[in-house]
Amino acid sequence: MGKTNDAHLAKLNTTGIAWEDMNEEQRLALRKEWDKIVSDPDELYCTCPRTGCRNNHNCVFCVALHRYYDGFPDCLRPLDEKMQEGIPQNRRYNMHLKIQSDGTPEGIIDPHDPDGSRERLFKHAQEANVKDQGVAAADRWHKIVKNPKNRTCTCSHTDCWYHGNCVKCIALHRHFDGFPACDRYIVDKIDDIVDTYWAEQSGKPEN
Repeated sequence: MGKTNDAHLAKLNTTGIAWEDMNEEQRLALRKEWDKIVSDPDELYCTCPRTGCRNNHNCVFCVALHRYYDGFPDCLRPLDEKMQEGIPQNRRYNMHLKIQSDGTPEGIIDPHDPDGSRERLFKHAQEANVKDQGVAAADRWHKIVKNPKNRTCTCSHTDCWYHGNCVKCIALHRHFDGFPACDRYIVDKIDDIVDTYWAEQSGKPEN
């Protein structure tokens, strides 16, 4: 587990006792604290600006689609931006590269522009010359999330109160500046990218 995930888990559990070492009473007390967070409507509110997306406000479908393409929902982008602050765009982890290259007209997406390309995807999909292709892409993505296999919760913590409940799972982890367990491998990749970049910078002679 990488440094970002370790820091997140430390915020998630401040008892100083590892989950596996807790007795049932201690686990229950911690879960009740978490439940206060995920019972707050403000924490559960969908923060994704893609209101025209078929999966907007549908966390299960949103998570399934992005996870299928090694990405994560836009509601977790603030943490991603924080992790990669100062890293050039063409060196960052592009959470939309796979989904774009699979489901969009050739030439629209610039893989070195992860921030702007998503906006262009939706903009161009509304124009007459690529509208049919945009709809076809959305249809392909919808087939992915309609497959129960892709929607299955992959978290190993099957005893968690929020197992299979993407809404509360995301809300809880987002509150503590982290990613759900199903996406943590991506966080480790981002950590590697960031560490590699800054190691290169520090290794270069000063001007």
